[in-house]
Amino acid sequence: MSEQVSVSVDDEHVARIEEVADRCRAAGMHVQQVLAPIGVITGSIDTGDLRTALGAVLGVAAVEPQRTFRLPPPGSPIQ
Repeated sequence: MSEQVSVSVDDEHVARIEEVADRCRAAGMHVQQVLAPIGVITGSIDTGDLRTALGAVLGVAAVEPQRTFRLPPPGSPIQ
């Protein structure tokens, strides 16, 4: 089962975010987006153990699960 994650790149490596994304790929991450202006890489990993491995990648400041929020359709009763 795969897990969607967001990787925050540390300040020292933001200018080389593509290199960090390549290192994340080598560690097993399926990179979906590289958001250079905000220093974030999004994608998925196959196991929870991989989150620890990603955290050890040079240039990675943090690895967090992605959260999804859904708003009710307009006009729905408030619960």
